[in-house]
Amino acid sequence: LMASLHAEVDGSGNIYALHDAVERAADALREQLGCEAVIHMDPITTDDEQTDALRRMVSDILNTLNMPLSFHDFRVVQGPTHTNLIFDIVVPFSVKTSDAEIRNHVCQAVSEQDPSLFCVIHIDRDYSGH
Repeated sequence: LMASLHAEVDGSGNIYALHDAVERAADALREQLGCEAVIHMDPITTDDEQTDALRRMVSDILNTLNMPLSFHDFRVVQGPTHTNLIFDIVVPFSVKTSDAEIRNHVCQAVSEQDPSLFCVIHIDRDYSGH
């Protein structure tokens, strides 16, 4: 068995301590579930009110879709004319809505709330349940 996970970690944290924690999690999965685990560390901003508010906004928008979606690796990149919200959306195999439809819905909803925000979305199709 093989497991692949994303671990969101404090981007301002000690990289060595964070790496150690992720490695211990992979070891625990191996011991408790008998599987090999690859855990990708996604550094995120955890101490910025604006980033937190934007993350909540995206979460609320995804909840309006009434699909079992999640997102990770959320980053905010501010520029002189607009701000990019960059993140991955995990879409289970059971969801038949196209990647483009999901991406368009989220981008449009974000733009309606603030036209200076642009989404850069990568869709991760989860085929583990297939």
